[in-house]
Amino acid sequence: MNNLSGEGLFDERPTTQRVWDVLFCALRRSRGFARKGAFRTQTGFISKMIKADRLAMRPFLLMVLFLSAFTLAQDNRPAEARSPSPVFTDDFSAGTLDKTKWFIDTGRAPGNIAAVNQGTLSADHVDLSTGMLRLKLTQNISGGLATSVGSEIRSKQLFGYGTYVWIARAASTSATPHGTGSAVSGTVTDVFNFIDDSKTEIDFEYQGQTPSTLEMTNYSTVSHNQSTSTPVPGADSSFHEYKYVWTAAKIEFYVDGNLVSTHTEHIPSAPAAILINLWGTNSKSFGGVATDGATSYLYVSSVSYTPLP
Repeated sequence: MNNLSGEGLFDERPTTQRVWDVLFCALRRSRGFARKGAFRTQTGFISKMIKADRLAMRPFLLMVLFLSAFTLAQDNRPAEARSPSPVFTDDFSAGTLDKTKWFIDTGRAPGNIAAVNQGTLSADHVDLSTGMLRLKLTQNISGGLATSVGSEIRSKQLFGYGTYVWIARAASTSATPHGTGSAVSGTVTDVFNFIDDSKTEIDFEYQGQTPSTLEMTNYSTVSHNQSTSTPVPGADSSFHEYKYVWTAAKIEFYVDGNLVSTHTEHIPSAPAAILINLWGTNSKSFGGVATDGATSYLYVSSVSYTPLP
């Protein structure tokens, strides 16, 4: 696991034993004072003082019972009530990308096919001018060769088992987060984690040629994976919450809070970086044929990672 798992933190909640110790000392002091007063009185008042002593103890006893019950209730809260908070989050509202959290990747992009598609990633296609993360992809075709210039950010930290959440609008031609636009062929939207040639990779992915089909895939190696899909109508025209919960035994995928798929095969274990990218294709299979002259945008309003309880 990674150093953000939350393991090894001290639990400083007060215990039932500590509550009893404090209150018992208070009781002894109170009763001691009452007895000293009683011995200084005449014999005829002893019984009255004993009675008064007992009455004086009642508030302490009630306090002991109340605090003991409260402490036990706190110690036995259900697990979900003690769920950890996110240890990594970004709402991309600062106007510029937080370079303490993210790399901007450049160079060769996925989807390259010699003499068919020349794909690259550009830092100029990453911006926060719309109040959130906006990634851009441009495509042009000349003499049968598509030139696709996309974009990608990658977290500087690695994260292991836990809950990953993105709120995103899949790629469309809209230049604003809530504007009119639609997906075009030749684009791939991807929010995922990744390390070392898919030693760990868990994807939420849309192809421009099938923009209402969400694909969910996990890899433990390049050749060992499990993949499922689910319909998400309007993914290119509105924002949705994409979440997966990754454990050693399974990965649960959620869309807008609804469980849509559970994977139990080829579950990876290596901590990995969080990535968000938009890249181009020019293929009749994955991604679709490039759309000449098209500019597409992917919007992400927030991302977070929370370790397992």
